Amino acid sequence: CAEVSDASDEESVQTKRRKVSNKHEPCNLRPAPFFHYIDYSGEPDEDPLAPLTPPCCPANFPAKMHAMLSRKDISDIVAWLPHGRAWRVLKPKAFASEVAPAYFGHSKYASFVRQANGWGFRRMTTGRDRGAYYHERFLRGLPHLCKKMRRQGVAEKKSIKPEHEPDLHRISEMHPLPEKASADD
Repeated sequence: CAEVSDASDEESVQTKRRKVSNKHEPCNLRPAPFFHYIDYSGEPDEDPLAPLTPPCCPANFPAKMHAMLSRKDISDIVAWLPHGRAWRVLKPKAFASEVAPAYFGHSKYASFVRQANGWGFRRMTTGRDRGAYYHERFLRGLPHLCKKMRRQGVAEKKSIKPEHEPDLHRISEMHPLPEKASADD
């Protein structure tokens, strides 16, 4: 939360006390179903000719995830959830032995999860999407949003209380996503 500057009038002092006493309360909390979630589904591709990752560099984690999730032949192992705002590994052992080596060069599920966390993906801990991972800029059919994703430092990822996790089903009813990217047609 923004700090309140020191002021001499009583109203500002009371406001400052209120802010300090609520320092553990969430800041910038939006109404349900969003809470901390920002919907980027309407954001256009500013440079449609630019690839998800620069040609000089290997594909980054989000680009690999989009490629992986677009494959129907492994959708029984890892797949988008119906609303397209989160994905879930359905068979962790098969994922580690069959899918991860092809995309990430290793067969350690824990390393994959650590990589997902490092890119800012959050794991849902409650509700219908429990165990699924989501990121505000990682949406089915909108891979261009990945261009704005960056690896995060530990201090950048704020914890979210389970009761403030977004309801991705309700958000998708309000802002539906395409079934697949237009380039996949």
